[in-house]
Amino acid sequence: MPMPSAQPRKFAICNQKGGVGKTATTLGLASALADKGKHVLVIDMDPQANATTGLGVDVDDATRTTFDLMSVTSEGAAADAVIASEWDRVDLIAATQSLANLEADGANDLIFRLDIALEGVDLSPYSAVFIDCPPSLGKLLFAVLCACDSVIAVTEPTIDSVRAITKVEETITNVKRRANPKLELEKIVLSKKRRTSEHQYREDELRAAYGDLVARAGIPELAARQDAHSSHTPIHAYKGGRAVDLQVAYDALLKELSINILGEPAA
Repeated sequence: MPMPSAQPRKFAICNQKGGVGKTATTLGLASALADKGKHVLVIDMDPQANATTGLGVDVDDATRTTFDLMSVTSEGAAADAVIASEWDRVDLIAATQSLANLEADGANDLIFRLDIALEGVDLSPYSAVFIDCPPSLGKLLFAVLCACDSVIAVTEPTIDSVRAITKVEETITNVKRRANPKLELEKIVLSKKRRTSEHQYREDELRAAYGDLVARAGIPELAARQDAHSSHTPIHAYKGGRAVDLQVAYDALLKELSINILGEPAA
């Protein structure tokens, strides 16, 4: 009997604080992998659905979304929710604002529904699965963490966002205790970096506390990121506005993650 194909790692990209660059990091990493000729699956678990719109997808009544996957317990249901985005080599399970309504769902198995929906689904065509998380510590985030291998915590180098990393760590610890023992904090990514003394101080503080968990590659605050998002264009295909600086940053971050890109062990 043939061995099953290797399945890609599933990364939760999160921070309970909004506006720190989670979606930009999700799409920046997807762009970096696709630029290398690799296929990527993005799962949008944020009710704001910014990853969905950034990938140029308009959801209609026929589109199965993460709301559908989270509304019932259905093994393997994710297979029918995967759609092509406007980006070459990037597929999507889309989100809508309806997803927010599920935070009030009292079902005992709600936090396991995403994991169950992915169960048995062949994800081997993809080099990685990136899940864009909601800016909260609610049930939707727990559902993602139950389904993932690794967490990429995204933060701005400011006092409020840095403190939020502690909350992310506590949440990971709670999920590891029972629901998903394999879950690990893979990297802390500094996003929206600017050359200010405050940002440098907070970066030094974070590196002193977390060491090598903090990615060497930081993502600069540049207008090209929002411009590319607004035009539904991968950052690696966007021209102008110092987009090259962002391309270099996302490529460097990609190299730090445990993703087998070339058929060789990840660095």
